[in-house]
Amino acid sequence: MLGSDFKGLGVIRSLGQRGIPCALIDNLPRSAWFSRYVTKRFKWNGPLDTDDFLQFLLTIGKEHHLTGWVLFPVQDDAVELVAHHTSQLATSYQLVTQNWDVVRWAHDKRLTYQMAQEVGVPYPKTWYPESEDQLKTLDITFPTILKPAISIHFQHALRLKALPVHSMGELLKQYHLVAKIIHPQEIMIQEIIPGDGRTQYSVGTFCKNGQVLQSLTARRTRQYPIDYGLGSSFVEAIEVPLIGQLAEMLLCVMGVSGMVEVEFKYDVRDEQYKLLDINVRPWGWHTLCIKCGLDLPYIQYCDALGHEIPAPIKPLYGRHWIRILTDIPAGIQEIQAGMTTPIAYVHSLLGKTAFSVFAWHDPLPALGDLGVAFSRAAKMLSQKSQHLSQESPPH
Repeated sequence: MLGSDFKGLGVIRSLGQRGIPCALIDNLPRSAWFSRYVTKRFKWNGPLDTDDFLQFLLTIGKEHHLTGWVLFPVQDDAVELVAHHTSQLATSYQLVTQNWDVVRWAHDKRLTYQMAQEVGVPYPKTWYPESEDQLKTLDITFPTILKPAISIHFQHALRLKALPVHSMGELLKQYHLVAKIIHPQEIMIQEIIPGDGRTQYSVGTFCKNGQVLQSLTARRTRQYPIDYGLGSSFVEAIEVPLIGQLAEMLLCVMGVSGMVEVEFKYDVRDEQYKLLDINVRPWGWHTLCIKCGLDLPYIQYCDALGHEIPAPIKPLYGRHWIRILTDIPAGIQEIQAGMTTPIAYVHSLLGKTAFSVFAWHDPLPALGDLGVAFSRAAKMLSQKSQHLSQESPPH
């Protein structure tokens, strides 16, 4: 398992409860690091997308007798690394990640939207400025968002998926900032589709050569922060056949295999579901699929080893998934913004629930997750304090 956050934890618990040993590799120990189902832990000091990390993977595969084990990347940078080096890694591991020729269509949103246009799947109006000078020549309508074509580069630097922009002056300012972080050709300007999390939907699937074998549709009702958050905090399993059909059109063209999430947002202005993103790895709320009867990590594992995969079943809808650590702050923000009430928020939590981290049979990850959150918060406060002290004029 490459990555120890709650996405990886869901995979580890799925396999670990079946007696399948799990080894974990990460540069930052997070919730999955503390799971009772982890049999080996390897700490890597550095980013997960370098040649050094590739050599590290090949070395531990030989030294720790991991040859033939299934390699599960759950973070975008690790997915990119594996996709670029499938031939080398396949000498040591069974891969669930396809080569870059397939993965790039999900990794780079410029290609994602090009594919959507070719197959007739709606997506938000998007501009691709080639330089700062070209911004003023584009027929951009405000408000918009400034976002990266390759998300991981942006998230590492700003901890955000997008930046809101309300005027040309603000756009020029934000563009100048972002161009220092990512390559200017990766910068996109995109229209804002009105609506909160209740207009955001996803399809979670397992595919084989572009054919969808198992799928579940869901509404990503809350995210944190509530505007352009890094991830969903509350997701409901709701049957929406149309987005399943749209997702199949895209995945068929990609020819993709494995666990894939396709994200949409419903645009009330023209009553269309519009494509936002495609993730070719386990996604944040994938354990909701398990709660609904679709154990996608186990299906992925069986397929990687050439075993017979479980027969397709119809998912059980009416369940929901929650990441408590971020959903409580999201609920508070929505209450403060007048989007919900305290009673309505509490009522939304009732029912059959899949938790992102908490589990009675594996309690330590919840404590580890909380510890990591406090550590990050303390680090951010320290950095903010240092920044303020540097800006303060001398007495």
